[in-house]
Amino acid sequence: MELTYQDYMQRLSVMDVLRDAGYVRNRKDGMRYPSFVRLDEHGQRIRGDKFIVTRDGQFCFHPPVQKNYNVISLIKEHPHLFPEYEVGMNLDRLVNKVCHRLLNTPYEEKEAAVKEPQPELKPFDVKDYKIHVLVSGDRESAKPFYPFFRHRGLDLNTQYAFSDFFVLADRDVPGRKGSMIRNLSFPLTVPGGDGTVVGFEERGRPGRDGKTYKGKAAGSNGSLGLWMASPSGTSLKDAGRVLLFESAYDAMAYWQLHRSSDRELRKAVFVSTGGNPTRGQMQGLIRTAPGAAFHLCFDNDEAGRQFTANFMTVAKEMKPYSDVARAYKDTPGFIETDHEKESAFFKLPEEVKEQYFKVEELREDLREGYLCQEDKDELKAQIAQCWRVFNEMVDACIVHVERELPGERYKDFNDELLGREMTERKAVGCDLDGDGAVETEESHEERHRYHR
Repeated sequence: MELTYQDYMQRLSVMDVLRDAGYVRNRKDGMRYPSFVRLDEHGQRIRGDKFIVTRDGQFCFHPPVQKNYNVISLIKEHPHLFPEYEVGMNLDRLVNKVCHRLLNTPYEEKEAAVKEPQPELKPFDVKDYKIHVLVSGDRESAKPFYPFFRHRGLDLNTQYAFSDFFVLADRDVPGRKGSMIRNLSFPLTVPGGDGTVVGFEERGRPGRDGKTYKGKAAGSNGSLGLWMASPSGTSLKDAGRVLLFESAYDAMAYWQLHRSSDRELRKAVFVSTGGNPTRGQMQGLIRTAPGAAFHLCFDNDEAGRQFTANFMTVAKEMKPYSDVARAYKDTPGFIETDHEKESAFFKLPEEVKEQYFKVEELREDLREGYLCQEDKDELKAQIAQCWRVFNEMVDACIVHVERELPGERYKDFNDELLGREMTERKAVGCDLDGDGAVETEESHEERHRYHR
């Protein structure tokens, strides 16, 4: 049966799609505009992960983002929520498979899938923008950035730490001569490339309703480009630790939460995918920083868990000996008396095994009884060096990954930062803005630094 996008939108509502994606109706929000939320493994609502349904079930939005999704765009922009999705999958094909399943109709794949016309976009060019920078330590230059950071709880010290890695970018509004739009923009570059800016991860300032725009600049290379930043200026290829987030705001919030307890954090490289991580982004990171430990700081929800699984899939494709090498590293040393270790060893790449055999040959030479002490000392030094190289080669085969989650019940690290800030404000109990919100003395002092 051939169905079109129009058929899908007539026969399905976004509520059908949300339920299929694992969301449940939240009765506490009232009945006029139904809301759907996601629950954690304890049956508790995950903060910040809610959709509000509007217009007779035909649209929904994800507050505070002011963007409506219909049946089609909801699936396309949240592909990880559906079991049919595979990394790199064509999203039109995904829509067809999901909707046919929900409608209980057979789906026959064809070369020419149903597609929506896509306008040709001009490639991204940073020259199309007027750029404003924040100079570290310069409060005057920080003033224009204040509206973009205040509602996120990111203080001046955090902004100064990352000041080389974000800008305010102004551009003309299409069709409105003399009108400009300004966004907080996080430059995207390609891992291992020449540093050319290939796009922006963009965030708008909050409107009167508290909602903000988020997205990527027109023409951005979102399939390969990433926001990459390090307070100490560490390059990706030299990074020992790479922290991976879904947004630059989350990365900066993580820094603010942990900067005082982790003094080595300055040397880490913070990365934002600007949304759903792509295969190209993940491959670029692993290829450029093969020896780094990757800390996956994706959101604490089903999407974040799927992104983690996707990263592991790509990593093991690029490092197929990872499990074998890890089994060997669990019990490091020589293999002659350990059968399990020996079994793992002989599954390692040929060049790694050859390096080990070099060590064995030198050990045999050392056993010769006629060697003088000077020759023995020289052989011992050679053995130690070859052994170090061997262990480095084994280590390079391993995918070093850690999953990091925000505090319990928080969806992401910026949510956790704001939650802690609210707790502190309530503890002090002062309302300095007259808007019903309370501030700590520290945050009040921070706010007024911009205006001195």
